[in-house]
Amino acid sequence: MSRKLLKRIAVCVMTAALCAGAFAPMTAKAAEVSAASIAGDWYNAGFDGMKWDGKISDGMLHFKENGTYEDMWGHSKVCHMEADSLNVEDNTVSFDFWGGWPDDNTFDDAKNNGSNVQIFIMRGSDSMEYGNLTWDSGNSYWKWGDTARWTRVKKSDSKKSRAEKEAEEAERLKAEEERKALEEASREAVRLEGEAAEQGFENAAQMQDAKSADKSSGEYYNNAVVTTAGIENAVPVAQGGKLIIDGQTTNASATISKVSAAYVDSIRSARTGTVLNVVDVQFPALGAVVNFYMPGVAAGDSITAAQYIDGAWTDVEVVEVRADHVVLNLKSNGVVAFLSN
Repeated sequence: MSRKLLKRIAVCVMTAALCAGAFAPMTAKAAEVSAASIAGDWYNAGFDGMKWDGKISDGMLHFKENGTYEDMWGHSKVCHMEADSLNVEDNTVSFDFWGGWPDDNTFDDAKNNGSNVQIFIMRGSDSMEYGNLTWDSGNSYWKWGDTARWTRVKKSDSKKSRAEKEAEEAERLKAEEERKALEEASREAVRLEGEAAEQGFENAAQMQDAKSADKSSGEYYNNAVVTTAGIENAVPVAQGGKLIIDGQTTNASATISKVSAAYVDSIRSARTGTVLNVVDVQFPALGAVVNFYMPGVAAGDSITAAQYIDGAWTDVEVVEVRADHVVLNLKSNGVVAFLSN
């Protein structure tokens, strides 16, 4: 069997068997490494015990100080300590060194020989990433084969069993996933804070609260409802003064919230007049006289109100209508509709 065919088979077999995840392209400045600094055994559990061509992989890359290394199948390769970047499937990938068959001194040699090459990215002194590449002549770029992360084997680890090595590798991968999850969470938090600032919120938590209530920042901070589904040019509604409860002026507040368009349709069917707005009003009492701020309302305007109670609209006493204010005597919490007659 030719060496070229063997290499093609190796790429296919290892790609199918490897469960280490996708290779992450890098564009950062490559690290300074040497044959001496990487000399030793590097382990990946995904290759350990894999059978191919009558050989059983030990899951190791064996790097030597003379600049050569043996792959997991015992093939002798040559390291080229040349940090550079390469176009891989139309993405620029930076690497710290590369390796391949002894006849391939350059990437062009590998292209011409139909060989595969490996690029390596250092992830600290004891961890590196490996990408196996083959030349796609049809698309004129290098394409990915198998990818993996390798961990340096310390002398104290040399007598560990395969199960122990696999357990340690699993623990390392778990820690790596947790680190990535924390980084992603941090990026998402920064993104949300930026989005909140753009929309006029003090922080992301308040933005999320407002979104859950379908409110803009202005509606959220002013305890108001400006737009309501089903009403064009709705008159804004907010609390316009202190609540009167049991005849006493208090510092209590009412919460003004949005309602669905179903309430708008319902009040239009039940009452005549123009619907100015429909809101949900909640306050800490069974009943209260509530002063609503409604900009645009003029003194003497014919304003009526109704409250949705037990599935029906009940008339509400309008205590006062003055410039920008409508005062209602509410007998309960709930949905209130304002109409102009």
